[in-house]
Amino acid sequence: MFFSSYLSSRSEMDLLRIDVRRERMEIETEPEEEKAELGELLKKEGYDQREVDVIMGRLVKDKELWLRTQLNHELRVHMEDLATNQLVRPGAAGIAFFILALIAFSPYEFISGYIPALLLSVVFSLIALFALASRIFTPSHFNLRAGLESVAVGGVAAGLLYALGLTLSSL
Repeated sequence: MFFSSYLSSRSEMDLLRIDVRRERMEIETEPEEEKAELGELLKKEGYDQREVDVIMGRLVKDKELWLRTQLNHELRVHMEDLATNQLVRPGAAGIAFFILALIAFSPYEFISGYIPALLLSVVFSLIALFALASRIFTPSHFNLRAGLESVAVGGVAAGLLYALGLTLSSL
């Protein structure tokens, strides 16, 4: 999980750098089009023309501020994301995966019998998937739907992989 998250994070950062270079180039080579584009985005957010003119008047004086604003409003990305440590998210994913793997395997250590241990392992795993996806530990960001989706996808994936394992082991 650490490595796949690291590669995903690195790819995301590479795409963000490409977006930044492209927007920077567009501001330099097509400033009128970029102004119009940002102006329309600001209007969609509820600014009137007078406010848009004031904002654009300020932005065109500072191209870095203009670039950050353009990225934020047009692509919903932040240049500050480029400065984040690329090991933080993968490290958290790796640690979470390790802890959840320990939880999933723990019934086999403490319960005799394959079927009871398997069932308890499945229950523990689904509870863990729900807890992580729903953000149950951060009540202000709790998302029941995300938790239930994660349980459904994880349950289906586990069932399919278990069936595949049974099929392959019988060959």
